[in-house]
Amino acid sequence: MSNKVAVLFTGGRDSSLVACLEALQGREVHLLTCNSGIGIGSELSQIRVDQLMDKFPNEIKGRTILPTYGLFRSIAIEHLEEDFRRFGINLVLLGDKLAIHAAATVYCLQNGITRIVDGCVGYQEDLAEQKEASIELLKDFERQYGIDYESPIYHYGSQDDVKYALLTLGLSSKSLEGVSIFGDAFSEPTNEQVTEYITGKLPICENHIEWMTNTASLVERTKYVSPKLTV
Repeated sequence: MSNKVAVLFTGGRDSSLVACLEALQGREVHLLTCNSGIGIGSELSQIRVDQLMDKFPNEIKGRTILPTYGLFRSIAIEHLEEDFRRFGINLVLLGDKLAIHAAATVYCLQNGITRIVDGCVGYQEDLAEQKEASIELLKDFERQYGIDYESPIYHYGSQDDVKYALLTLGLSSKSLEGVSIFGDAFSEPTNEQVTEYITGKLPICENHIEWMTNTASLVERTKYVSPKLTV
């Protein structure tokens, strides 16, 4: 069984605590941060990366930034007007979450990682991407690629509990994540809306993963093949 784990990392309190808990269990922790271009102040997260690497130098293997501009556009922006007419609310950040999962899945498949964790918490279940309906669908999605997806602190308690846990571990309790330009413009969706949105967008994620992994495989197979000489 692989001892590697990918943490969907924002620099915020919740994903930082998850990274700590994984490191405390002696796992090889890969921090994955996706950049879709809609974040403000996301460079703050590097402060948290430095804190984590100082605290767990043998477990935290660094942070990889995965660009998701094109994928995010395909999922959440290309048909934005149609989505608004269909659902009546802003689900852009749910689309961003799908792009994150697709990009992280490609990374895991390329690096032999069979477990993805994040900092989703029940006390933020008003957010579309942190509803249990969303998490269960994404678990099923990852399972088809042989990857287990978990939210280890979903039932942790409250934001204060997370802050005090970070302090106990010797880390800053401040949130060091960027904010999205779409972050304050949403209404809480129903589980039915979340399910319908994710189900409709997952084929885009699946096509992205297939294209990325097949393309990478093709490049690797042809990398060292010398061209034939003609006489």
